[in-house]
Amino acid sequence: MLLIREFEVNELVSFDDAIKAVEDGFKLLGSGNAVNLPRRRAIVSGAVLHVLQGVVLGDYRVAGLKTYLSTRHGTRFVVVLFSLDSGELLAIIEADRLGQLRTGAASAVATRYMARKDSSVLGIVGAGTQARAQFEALSRVLNLKLVKVFSRTREHAEEFARFIRSRGFDAVVAGDYEDVCRGVDVLVTATNSRDPFIRGSYVVPGMHINAIGSNWANRAELAPDVVLKADVIAVDDVSQAREEAGDLIMAGDAAWSRVVPLADIVVGRVRGRQGDDSVTIFKSLGIAVEDLVLAKLIYDRAVRERRGVEFEFRGVFR
Repeated sequence: MLLIREFEVNELVSFDDAIKAVEDGFKLLGSGNAVNLPRRRAIVSGAVLHVLQGVVLGDYRVAGLKTYLSTRHGTRFVVVLFSLDSGELLAIIEADRLGQLRTGAASAVATRYMARKDSSVLGIVGAGTQARAQFEALSRVLNLKLVKVFSRTREHAEEFARFIRSRGFDAVVAGDYEDVCRGVDVLVTATNSRDPFIRGSYVVPGMHINAIGSNWANRAELAPDVVLKADVIAVDDVSQAREEAGDLIMAGDAAWSRVVPLADIVVGRVRGRQGDDSVTIFKSLGIAVEDLVLAKLIYDRAVRERRGVEFEFRGVFR
């Protein structure tokens, strides 16, 4: 059994690797070769334990879970990975960076299948680690000419814009939420906001939106009139979305007739957009299958490159 640490995750896989693995995961979900169970939470005063679990067949053949504990001291993430063939515990993987990679990759996959093919202007609301991961992933699937960024803290937005320019892309800081939407083809919301801040009047025909910031029923980034403007709304798991996707829940029953699994779009069962003027949304929640396919890739690379710390784990007492 390998213990694979954060710095090794970052060194073993790239965003290109993560995008391929996550796309594979959605193909396996769409073909019935993966099982995903919605997140479960145990909530007590001062702490929340979150657990996501699933099974992936195909070339991956793993089962496992991601779990993380949120307290006032921060959040700690870990993936536990088992082999379906041997039943062995393969790895315990520190999973903060893994989560950033797979969340960015999921948006990249959705954007590849749902955004207009000529999309070249990206808007990002938020300037934290998830926002940076979104930019890194989307820069792999879009022919970017400009990135607009907005954060309620101007200095954070300016720092993020400098980071984007250091990657060789043009970036500007927007003045407000409406400004960051103006003229963009793809919009990302990556915040911890409780209340919606993107309004329907900000959204223009042809826009694709990746809303990634919330996975709680009482939080949203998109106002209901944004959701109801969309022709196609994709989620990584419909059952999980009905419990967690505050953006959709707050929009009411009318939204759900437009909600489809992203897996159905990836395998060609559903069209990702109806035309160039369609408004499309990917409501990202984060699911176990995304974690497991990337974890298996990380494990395989670690074995090949002799990375990680090896422990004996028998799993039985004799």
